[in-house]
Amino acid sequence: MLSGGKMQFFKLTSWNIEWADRLVTAMAADPVAAAPRLDAIAEEIRLLDPDVLLVGEGPKGEARASSFFARVAPGYRLLLRGDDAAYAIRGDQWLWFLLRDVPALTGQLGHVDRWRTLTESASEGDHRAGRWEVSYPVFDTGLNKLHFEVPKRHEHYRHPQVLQLQIAGANCEIIGCHLKSKINKVRPKGDPYAADFFDTQPALVADVVQSRIKLTTECTDIRHYIEARFAEDPQAPIVVCGDLNDGPGKERIERRFLYHDLVSSLQGDVFFAQRFLNHALFDFPQSARWSYDLGRDKLDPRREAKILLDHIMFTQSMTGHEGGFAYRARRNGGLVEHDVHHRVAAGRPRSAQTSDHKPVSMVFERRP
Repeated sequence: MLSGGKMQFFKLTSWNIEWADRLVTAMAADPVAAAPRLDAIAEEIRLLDPDVLLVGEGPKGEARASSFFARVAPGYRLLLRGDDAAYAIRGDQWLWFLLRDVPALTGQLGHVDRWRTLTESASEGDHRAGRWEVSYPVFDTGLNKLHFEVPKRHEHYRHPQVLQLQIAGANCEIIGCHLKSKINKVRPKGDPYAADFFDTQPALVADVVQSRIKLTTECTDIRHYIEARFAEDPQAPIVVCGDLNDGPGKERIERRFLYHDLVSSLQGDVFFAQRFLNHALFDFPQSARWSYDLGRDKLDPRREAKILLDHIMFTQSMTGHEGGFAYRARRNGGLVEHDVHHRVAAGRPRSAQTSDHKPVSMVFERRP
């Protein structure tokens, strides 16, 4: 909202638009058939009315993204690098930032080389050139044996994108993420609650633990970037948002094999408060604090199907304490956009639904 030439607040929304790249292909092949879902996505963005929009599972490459967002997000500027290779993203699910097209909002994307310089420094060289060593279990079918591969290497499949945002003269960073999925490639067999369920399925154990270890190392790489930024600027205003493919709390696999959760690992140590990440949904009603309906979990059918995968977190300089960034998190300003998502979905058939993820938003208001 503009008042006296200044933005009194800005709204950040993170939304994973399910397989948008396939919709771009459909736009070219059969525009009439693709139109209903495109119209629905356009309406949802209009009703969300964000100032800054992070899109996950976006189209692959600048050309396809530009045609897609011109159709579904009029009135927004898509931030581009000018070179598809500069995003360091593989596959068909890309990350994109859009800004409301007003003079008070400008921004540019940070170079991936800068990310890698900072993570290498903060990790004391363990993370180098965007890769790092990691060990995880592997099942050898020939030997019928579970063993550890030491070491393997991992890297971001969808490299985080950093938005250097300027809001009416104030500067902050927004790190957009879409981390590795925990989806199982090995199909579980039998009663998941049987005493010997994991003992008799070593290939499944290797699969679920390996994916979670890789996911956690991606989270650690992001944390290295944040720690390096704090070494430069102890009051750095930083937001981390996107589909982290995990949520707060320890699920059955974490309780059995890892005993940590991703969000806590990313947030940091509360005893070093300036570097701690506050969660946008901290004061949002518990029962509505979910963004994805998993359905029946074959590894843990008794667990709650509605889970929180999509997050917005921010550093202490963006909270209500004195000083810090020019904008602070509004009290009760974080929400999962259930109402908007439902309004768009209610009158449409399944083929025209926008996404399997609910958008998540946070409002930051100018300090008095």
